[in-house]
Amino acid sequence: MARGEPFVIRVLDAPRELVFQAWTDPDLVARWAGPSGYSTPRDAVSIDLRVGGRYDYSLVQDDDGAQFRFRNEIVELVEPELLVLMSDPMPEFGYPEPIVTGIQLEDEAGRTRIMMSRPYPAERRATARAGWNASFDKLEALLARPA
Repeated sequence: MARGEPFVIRVLDAPRELVFQAWTDPDLVARWAGPSGYSTPRDAVSIDLRVGGRYDYSLVQDDDGAQFRFRNEIVELVEPELLVLMSDPMPEFGYPEPIVTGIQLEDEAGRTRIMMSRPYPAERRATARAGWNASFDKLEALLARPA
C-alpha cells in the first residue's frame, strides 16, 4: 500500500476501472462523496487528473448547510490503480500540516478492493472510519446502478 497502512479496506462488486472512474469523474464524486447527512454539490468538485493537478471538493452538512472544503494536490497517479493526494494545510480541522491520503485499487476477479490510507489522530480514528465507510456505502449503491 502506498503511503502507509490501510485505514479502511472495502471490496466492491464493480470492476476496478469503474471504481477508479467514480473516484476521478467530478460528476460521479458529487454523487457519493461524504457520509450520510452530507452532500457534495457538483459545482464544488474540481479534479485536474494529473500529477501536480488538483482534487478539490466540498461537503455540505444537510441539516444546517455548514460547508467543509477539502483541497488536495495529486502527488501520485497510476490509472486505474492508485491515487495519492496531499492536502493543503487545514488548521480549521486541526491539521496545520499537509496530510497524505492514498487510495489503492486492486482487481479481485472483477471486483475491486479499495485500500485507503490516511493518518488520523487516535481520538478521530473511529469517527473517521465510520464516515468513510458510510461514503463507501453510497459509492457501492452508485456502482450497483451507475445510470
